[in-house]
Amino acid sequence: MSEMALVIRRYSPSDIRAVIDIFESAIRGSCLGDYDQVQIDAWLSSADANRWNAIFMEHYSLLALFDGEPAGFGDISEEGHLNLLYVRPEYQGKGIASALCERLEKHVGGLITVEASLTARPFFLHRGYREIAQQKVYRKGIALTNFRMEKQTDPKIN
Repeated sequence: MSEMALVIRRYSPSDIRAVIDIFESAIRGSCLGDYDQVQIDAWLSSADANRWNAIFMEHYSLLALFDGEPAGFGDISEEGHLNLLYVRPEYQGKGIASALCERLEKHVGGLITVEASLTARPFFLHRGYREIAQQKVYRKGIALTNFRMEKQTDPKIN
């Protein structure tokens, strides 16, 4: 990856459509090996532009552009809960998720928590997160397995 190819910037409300497109593309393109089509459809139903925009404006939220194209996004609360982290399938394996995660973790520092999907679990384990519990979340009455995970990072330096 050339250094000029990846740009990470703060989320702006005008990014919401790109963010939802990344979310939908990532789930459709990356998660079918771990979740069935009914689960995928239920998961996709959780994208809500108004609700997400409000959350992204409250959290520290980032958009990754690869060669100028929206490629990934992530957000973290000030309390250290990594809320969402997604990268389009065609951009996976280029270090985008790692770069986003690094910036999100450093912004808050201390204990970072995440609810990782079956698909994302290996990524977070590789980054040093430890699994706390396997759990079920429900979208439109459909159960999805995920994992509560945490990582202790260096405290934020102000």
